This record gives sequence, C-alpha cells and structure tokens, in this order.
Amino acid sequence: MNNSLTLENISKRFTSRPGSSTQLQVLDNIDLDIAPGEFISIVGASGCGKSTLLRLILGLDEEFDGRILLDGKPIKGTGLERGIVFQDHRLFPWLNVEQNVAVGLKNSPLSAAQKRDTVREHIELVGLQDFIEAYPHQISGGMAQRVAIARGLVNRPSVLLLDEPLGALDALTRARLQGELQNIWAKEKITMILVTHDVDEAVFLGDRAVVMQPNPGRIRRILDIDLPRPRNRSDSRFINLRDDVLSDFAELH
Repeated sequence: MNNSLTLENISKRFTSRPGSSTQLQVLDNIDLDIAPGEFISIVGASGCGKSTLLRLILGLDEEFDGRILLDGKPIKGTGLERGIVFQDHRLFPWLNVEQNVAVGLKNSPLSAAQKRDTVREHIELVGLQDFIEAYPHQISGGMAQRVAIARGLVNRPSVLLLDEPLGALDALTRARLQGELQNIWAKEKITMILVTHDVDEAVFLGDRAVVMQPNPGRIRRILDIDLPRPRNRSDSRFINLRDDVLSDFAELH
C-alpha cells in the first residue's frame, strides 16, 4: 500500500436552513494529491471550508460531489486508517491518561497485552510517561492535547487529520507543541493534514501550504515550503514564505 490520498473535484453544498431549497456552496472544485508521509498545511480564514474538507476526508459526511481516494480506493465512512485530533482535546474526565489513549484502540484486533504496550509506547512518544495515571483535571491544556495526539496515533493510522489542534493554547505552549508535533511526524512517518488559520504554524510544519479562499471554499494556490527541518522562525527564508502567504489574506479583505 502506498497510502496516497487523492481529492478529485470535491464540491460540497449545505441546505441553508431546514425545509429550504436554497443551497449554500461551501467547497468548490477541490483537487489535491497528497503523497504518503507528506505533511500538508491547509490554511485559510474562518468560513473557507477547511474543517468541512477534513470531515469529508475522515468520512463523517458522505454527501458531496467528487471522489476521495486512499491508496487508490474510494473511502467509505470512517475507518481506523484515518485518525483525527480536534481543537478541543475531548478527553473523558473520568478516565486517566492511559485509559484515554486506550479508547483509540477500542475496535482494534490487538490482544490486551499488545494494546497496553502500544498505549504506553504512544504515551512515551508524546512525553507523558510520568503522567500515565493522571486525570484530565490534573494536567495542563497542552498536556491534554498531547494525550489527544497520542490517542489519534495509537491505531497507527495511515493519515492523521489535525483540526486546529493547538488553537486553544497559549503562545508559548503552542510553539513548543508545534516542535513536538514535527518530531512525532518525523518519527511516525505518516501523512499528516493540518487545518489552521495560523500562517506561521502552516509554514513551520508543512511540506506544502494549501491556501484556501472563501465563498465558496476553493484552493487559491499551493505553496512548496522547501526549508530544512527543524525550522527556524527567524530565518529570512521562513519569514519571506510566511509573508508571501499572508499577502494572500491581505488581498482577500
């Protein structure tokens, strides 16, 4: 399996209100080829359909035009080969860190011992081995989001979808977790698709930045981010690329 992900001519409409025949076009003619192991940043202002696109890839919504292919086969509904991390960590408050990560293996065919080992391996991957028995109210927001990332990875999905996973964190925690996310991606070698409205984050993490524009949501352009990793935000090439993407948003207002 090469686990390439292909979006072919994706368009999505919503009915504007119950009982109405008026439809609102949210996505229009999205074409995108994502290579196995690539880190793609999808960046755009609110309302450009970024999160809707992620829902379609995840399989939560099957009412759309076009095709989404994983390893050459159309996706049908949700599947273990596609994981997701949301902005809100969505941890269960009555479960500790280990138990919350283990939720990601609920439908796994692994034995109990294999599940335990896999869970602990992924808790170590996000650096929380000292908090394995802590409950969500006992850890910080950044740590809770690391638990959510471990839960998203524990099934070893081919594709991990990241829906503004760091958006609710303070600036220092966010910057630190961006570095950790880059390290995790380098270790796991899986495809990651990040939705963000933070241009700096998109350029820091992505191999390519897909810049979207709203009304309806469509791809404005795709920018190659050919910078060595780990990336340096004070590097003039980084600043130039970030400013290049930011100029797109200035033109849209």
